Amino acid sequence: MVRKNELVSADQVLAFQRDGFVLVRNVLDRSEVTELRNAIQTFAGRAKTLGHVLRSATGEVVPVTDLLGQPGVGWLLSDSRIVAIARRLVGREDLVYFGDSGSMVGGKLRGFHKDNTNRDTAEHPDWLSPYTLVRLGVYLQDHSRHSGGLKVRRSSHLHADITSGEIVDLPTQPGDVVAWSLRTTHSGFAVRVRGLPFVHLQPRFEGRLPAWLRRPESCLRIAAFMTFGTNDAHLRNYVAKHADLATYADNYLYKQWLYNDGSEAASRRLADAGVTLQRPIPGYGSKFGSEEKLATGYVQTGPSRPDVYPASRVEAWIRRGGRVLRSVGLAGPEVSQ
Repeated sequence: MVRKNELVSADQVLAFQRDGFVLVRNVLDRSEVTELRNAIQTFAGRAKTLGHVLRSATGEVVPVTDLLGQPGVGWLLSDSRIVAIARRLVGREDLVYFGDSGSMVGGKLRGFHKDNTNRDTAEHPDWLSPYTLVRLGVYLQDHSRHSGGLKVRRSSHLHADITSGEIVDLPTQPGDVVAWSLRTTHSGFAVRVRGLPFVHLQPRFEGRLPAWLRRPESCLRIAAFMTFGTNDAHLRNYVAKHADLATYADNYLYKQWLYNDGSEAASRRLADAGVTLQRPIPGYGSKFGSEEKLATGYVQTGPSRPDVYPASRVEAWIRRGGRVLRSVGLAGPEVSQ
């Protein structure tokens, strides 16, 4: 049961602990969704003009700054509803924001992965106590009937691998907030299969599905993401990984930290909402507001690791059927990711 003024019920907290994710309906209203779409798209266009974006793999535009640095968007991080969801799921009052947030416009980059510090060693400290870093996603278009949403593996946050767990395509609608543990295996840009709503595919296989079998996206995909934690060992391990240039020189988060809004005004807005702003590196925010146009057209970061898992069961049969159809000219070529 959800108590008055409580966005996340006790049952949803238990579901989050069991499944590694939870979907909270109708957090934002229609006007807020429209305003966020416009603000993110406008800012992303300007960031792309300056080259203040991550290098695109599949057409996505990802500005290299956090949400605090994006006009008309930064209020999300201190919004009472967002903070309440994060605090409830983290399970602590001392909520910390450490500069890990951002927006994305367009694209189709997919592949199962986790976001925590260590993804595949059960003896690592990440896996020895309840994990307290939570990511919230706000998808500003329909994914209940359309492609482009979030795909997760149920209860995968309990396994130090990315093959465990039932695959689920989350049916988010505009105004919903989905939250997941950084240990949860997930993929973006889920493809929904026409006429087969119960089929949830491996990300690697989705890129090979004939176009006529895919449900299209409802409109240009725009989303915002933000991560919260508490001042504990999990946060310290995560920050230490991304702040270590000796072993992780081209990581995206360190370079984003330079462009984040680290101002005292931003810190006060968060503090008023009960959130502490932690600046993980000495140069945090040193490039915020920079008008320097980058000749490369983007900020260089390291390559992402591709999904290499074979299709099985229903997916394997669809793959075989696709090959047969292509062999007789009834389907187009495979679509790369």
